[in-house]
Amino acid sequence: MRPARREQWGGPDMRLRQIAFAARDLAPAEDALLDVLGLETGYRDPGVGEFGLHNAVIPVGGNFLEIVAPTRDDTAAGRYMDRRGGDCGYMAIFQCTDASGARARADKLGIRAVWRHDETGTCATHFHPVDMGGAIVSVDSFEAAPDVNEEYAYWKWAGPAWKDHVDTSLTRRMTGLEMAHPDPARQASTWSALLELPARAVDEDGFDIETGDGGQLRFRRTGDNEQPGIRALDFEMTDGGEALKRAGARGLPRGSAGDGIGWFDLMQVRFNLKHAG
Repeated sequence: MRPARREQWGGPDMRLRQIAFAARDLAPAEDALLDVLGLETGYRDPGVGEFGLHNAVIPVGGNFLEIVAPTRDDTAAGRYMDRRGGDCGYMAIFQCTDASGARARADKLGIRAVWRHDETGTCATHFHPVDMGGAIVSVDSFEAAPDVNEEYAYWKWAGPAWKDHVDTSLTRRMTGLEMAHPDPARQASTWSALLELPARAVDEDGFDIETGDGGQLRFRRTGDNEQPGIRALDFEMTDGGEALKRAGARGLPRGSAGDGIGWFDLMQVRFNLKHAG
């Protein structure tokens, strides 16, 4: 079920398009995410078999959540979960019109590439999670998407029919990402340079970056015993109250928020639910 309206943003040419989670077992993680947020799986990408994984790609408006799970021992995702102590946020995937520019900037910054994909009309690079401060960051571009800030712009990794699986009855879209790091100033500076987006200091422990689609990247200091990585995601909700009820029915940690509807925790990530603007 597609929303009646489509957004067209006029910001910088860099958009947070997809967040990937790593899970030990795909089915229960997928079931929880679909149920609580009222979403549908739009695609299962056979290409992730290259990494010893299987997956579910789930549209959230025109952006995506993905869950990957190992199908064999000794995968990068499995080792990452070992370090993080279980299911967790894993990747932040950005879209721009020319991802080769991000590669060039990464080379100058000393950021290592762990995977490169080049074929006609596609340029994609995964950058090392250590260099990016706790998560794999990918910057991708496609000739079929000349305007990345059109809400339903082409996205290769979602397959040919993902738009048929957009359901906004509970969740309208994903609007933000929060990273935790011992040195948020350093992490924000690295992301800012790679993505070519300015970072703004909020306070001594916080920095923000605004993406081209009006989304927000937040960089905050890690708490006690917290590991660097994806800490939180923000969602604009159509019916956030129902989502919180579903989270409660599953026994997930949840609560109310002063500036929004509330939050729940899943896969070591806080899902911040906010009123549709």
